[in-house]
Amino acid sequence: MGLFGLTDQFPARRILKAFMPKELSKTRLARAALALAIFSALLGSTAPSPLYPHYLETMHLEKVMGTAIFSIYAAGTLLALFVGGRLGPKVEDLRLIILPGLVITALGAIMFAFAHSLPTLLIGRFLNGFGTGAITGMASSALFAIYPTEMRRVAAVTATLAFTGGATGGPILSSLAISMDLAPTVTPFIVIVILSALAFAGLCVCYWPPKETPDEATQEQTRDSRVNMPLFVLACLGVCVAWMLGSILMALGTDLGLSVYVLPSVALAGLVPAVFQLFAGIGQFVWGKYPVERAIGVGLGGMVLAQVALILAEPNGLGFVMLGLMPICGFFYGAAFVGALGLANKAATPATREVYISRFYVAGYLSNSLPTILVGYLSDLYGLKAAFFLFSLGLIGLGIAGLLMLRRYRHDPLIAVQV
Repeated sequence: MGLFGLTDQFPARRILKAFMPKELSKTRLARAALALAIFSALLGSTAPSPLYPHYLETMHLEKVMGTAIFSIYAAGTLLALFVGGRLGPKVEDLRLIILPGLVITALGAIMFAFAHSLPTLLIGRFLNGFGTGAITGMASSALFAIYPTEMRRVAAVTATLAFTGGATGGPILSSLAISMDLAPTVTPFIVIVILSALAFAGLCVCYWPPKETPDEATQEQTRDSRVNMPLFVLACLGVCVAWMLGSILMALGTDLGLSVYVLPSVALAGLVPAVFQLFAGIGQFVWGKYPVERAIGVGLGGMVLAQVALILAEPNGLGFVMLGLMPICGFFYGAAFVGALGLANKAATPATREVYISRFYVAGYLSNSLPTILVGYLSDLYGLKAAFFLFSLGLIGLGIAGLLMLRRYRHDPLIAVQV
């Protein structure tokens, strides 16, 4: 007898077997737990955002402390990515890094749930960042290793959807708790602790395949164990362009809508980051089904054209044009992100994947934080309109550079092969 009492002769059972490789079926729980781990980490990293005004008011803090809290999160993330990149190739089981990352994520959430002082917030935020850094790089690498070769595009889609889902879900979770007056400084973080615990339990009990070694790699990887650096640089450039745009729209999208593009209400301006994130997830899902070189090329090209349209709409304050461009920006952001992650995985080898996926995320987080700080600084000097214009020119330049790189290496066997 088979699943749910069905015999192996039942047609649906035979179809299921044909499309579900045995090894893939055995790792179903592992894949789900890894996606939940990434989702929980990003949920923990973004849930505090709507609560910062409350913390600043109730703790009588200066607004500059919001920058300090943001910066210490980035420091924790980058430190964890550096440590994880060093340890990843040396451990046989990546759960030895991911499981502590989940514990740290839960501890960070607990610190926020009981935060009554600035030091508690800073420690909690650092733990948020460290947990996120420990989980994202290693869990993405583990997903890529678990999937069979012909399905590794699915691994990139799974990782990026979990990432974006958590990044989007965190502010939504806290905003719902605020609107329902449901202990908003406690409830979101209890949810994060529960999800982290579920991911932890799933990883503990799941079947975990043995780590792939260079000897077990494909013949081409065995003949050449070197990382394909030009394609890895292209992957990093793709994620940098995507995350630069995403961080600016998430951090300043509402202000841009009101003060630069003259949207008539705060409610409409608040749709800017929400619509962007929604279509970012859709873009990742859609373009994850295509070869990575096509996804990253379409993503970079689409973001460049959308940014040109935003520049043209800026002088006249065409707010509804800006709002209408947000689905386009998000959709092409999703394409570039999923393509970049897939390309980074392919550019690395089994022996170097953990190191280079961590470096890929380091590039992403640096592009997430530094341009945002720079735009804020330029806004104080020249105004938000001029700062966003300069940012747009820089993003367009980097996007075109990525497209030129893709054109140069489009015949590289690594991206010509449909993996």
